[in-house]
Amino acid sequence: MKKVTKNYFSVFRGFAFSLAISSVALVGLTVASAQAANDNNEHKIAKRINGGGASLSQLKYDLTITSFDGTEIAITVYQPTLKEGQPAPLLMYSHGWGGSRSNDLSETDSLTETSRKAWDSGYFVITFDQRGFGDSGGQANSQDPDIEGRDIQTLLDWAEYNLTPHLAYFKGDPLIGGIGLSYGGGFQLVGSSVDPRFDALVPAMTWHDLPYSLSPESVPKTLWLSVLSALARESQAPFLTQAYAESLTGTASEETSKRLGRNGLGAYCKPRTDGLGIPKVDALFIQGVNDTLFNINEATWNYECLRSAGNDAYLFVTTGGHILPAFQDGSDGGTLDFGGFFNDIQCGDTSYTLADLSYTFLDGKLRKLERTIPIPRVCLTQDRSQGVISDEVPKGGTVLHFASGNLLVGAPSVDVVLNLFRKLDNTAQADALSRLSADTASLLTQALIGLVTIDQERVTALLTELVETQTPALLAELGTAPRFVPLHTASSDQILAGIPLAELIIEGENTLDPRVFVGLGIKRLGQSSPALLHDQILPMRGTGARQTELIGVSTQLRSGDQVGLMLYGFHPQYALGFSRITSAVNLTGTVQLPLQ
Repeated sequence: MKKVTKNYFSVFRGFAFSLAISSVALVGLTVASAQAANDNNEHKIAKRINGGGASLSQLKYDLTITSFDGTEIAITVYQPTLKEGQPAPLLMYSHGWGGSRSNDLSETDSLTETSRKAWDSGYFVITFDQRGFGDSGGQANSQDPDIEGRDIQTLLDWAEYNLTPHLAYFKGDPLIGGIGLSYGGGFQLVGSSVDPRFDALVPAMTWHDLPYSLSPESVPKTLWLSVLSALARESQAPFLTQAYAESLTGTASEETSKRLGRNGLGAYCKPRTDGLGIPKVDALFIQGVNDTLFNINEATWNYECLRSAGNDAYLFVTTGGHILPAFQDGSDGGTLDFGGFFNDIQCGDTSYTLADLSYTFLDGKLRKLERTIPIPRVCLTQDRSQGVISDEVPKGGTVLHFASGNLLVGAPSVDVVLNLFRKLDNTAQADALSRLSADTASLLTQALIGLVTIDQERVTALLTELVETQTPALLAELGTAPRFVPLHTASSDQILAGIPLAELIIEGENTLDPRVFVGLGIKRLGQSSPALLHDQILPMRGTGARQTELIGVSTQLRSGDQVGLMLYGFHPQYALGFSRITSAVNLTGTVQLPLQ
């Protein structure tokens, strides 16, 4: 075992630090001088921001704006209280997939709280229903820059024309920020990539590259695709409905991946031929470590992309994220039906609320014109009372060798499927069977009482119908036992936080298209079996050598805890993404764990 030591971050546990101070008078003088300089600087900045008109009273009103193709976009405009001559920045706020805008800013989540504080503090705020949702027309295209991107441009055009002269300007450009969660983060990243008027963003729980999010290695995330399609069945564009139908075959099409690949910041972080590229915009990214839809790797790539172009970016990783309803617990962070996060976050020896953190960032950028914000560059929390800080997201670290031995990959056995129903009480079993076609319900009923035997060849068809008709809670029971391959045993309390790196060889019959599902697990001292960390699992398809990131983690280890690979031949998150022909694979190589 080879250990690579890297000084990635500092760990704080709330203990006090003492400083030797040689002169109290000198410190007092320094603080007073700094305060005077700060007051003078704020006065200079205020003079550099243009805009302002007659005094205004706080009010809100609803409108519909006609977009480039005639589609009506519903908005609510929040006009702030302004003194005569006082300019106001603009904050754009929108909702998640299948949702609708806030029309009164009364919700208690952290992002709405931030938006309400902005309105009360002299910002214009515009909330809007994205195309296909709420009171807006059209159909959702998953943030297509040529469609939803142009919707954003239309809204900003309207704001410039109608909020002037009160709208704040700096060097001829309006001061505009964005905030939103999930799909509401997507509009910010796509919008700022096609329109340079955005200055500061707070994208929470959002993506970098949709093909990776939804079908890594072209293996569809069956359960999430089912949930997302159900949320927008009548609102999404036909190509998205078709993409979901394709996913039921177990493989995402190249055409769908190519189209969705345009719809995110990742498309602008690569060389392009159209003159566009990485947007010039600052951002505070917030991501949940339990997010099985958009994991922290994607937030890291967004952060790294903006930083590489000289933008001022920050990344805070907390518990929570998108959680599969009735599949993931969510008690350690998920606060909504499909996800969320706690408002409190610990970074080093400082506690923050996400609402105050978001407002501090936006106000620093849009009114104080600060080059950098006095907050940690990167913070990864392990729980509500501990978090590590760093300048970059830790990647790799301690190098550990492993060999899996032969592992069967493929569909679960018929018995696994039948056990889904055997575990249910009579009422629940009858309800589950009633959701199926008459032929399938009859077959399963007879198999459950031993009158017939179901051939293994029918499992794929059965699973397809189960995915289309049953709840995620029931499908979660499809899981087969993983192979736990130990990597590291903690000899003292440690932090495991960052992105593990793997360099491995998969041996098997490549013509059979084998797929193995890989995660990290922890066997806590005193526990009889390991648990998949953060419910995060990644498919690996085919055979041969590869270097890859595993899904990011952030947790505390106690002495005696054992960390290892969790290898599955089938996993219910990818319920229809399994190998169609059962075969054996063998994995060997190294994993680098970001240990401290």
